[in-house]
Amino acid sequence: MTKQNKTKQNKTITISLTNLFSFKLFIVVFSLILFSVSCDNKNKTGTEEKTLSYYAGNWWGKPDGTTETNILTINTDGSVTLKGAKGEETIPSYSVTRVSDMIYTASHTISGKSAKLTFIFTSDTQGKFTMEGIGKTITIDITKR
Repeated sequence: MTKQNKTKQNKTITISLTNLFSFKLFIVVFSLILFSVSCDNKNKTGTEEKTLSYYAGNWWGKPDGTTETNILTINTDGSVTLKGAKGEETIPSYSVTRVSDMIYTASHTISGKSAKLTFIFTSDTQGKFTMEGIGKTITIDITKR
């Protein structure tokens, strides 16, 4: 091997090592950038507030203390249909106020009387329903089925 070929070969190896180092450096920097972007994004996803429609479905309770019946339905639009002896009464979603992810209140006129309704959920399938202002206060444990 001539001296000139040996020098050429050494330059090629040096250039290859430099390219390899540059490539590795690029990968490390790129990975750090991706990691920082993903960490920055973690607080921006999943922060939507729950609405009453999160609990949509038929809710059962014992209004008379003994017989479990379907006393209300939370609809997917956030409205509530109360089911009673005098028929059904729908409370529109715009009457519902979110207090927290698990507590909602609503004001509505039922049978000519102003009523305040409170929904307190202890889980996705359990909670308490309180109705005030109809001459008495009624609190019922409710279960979603």
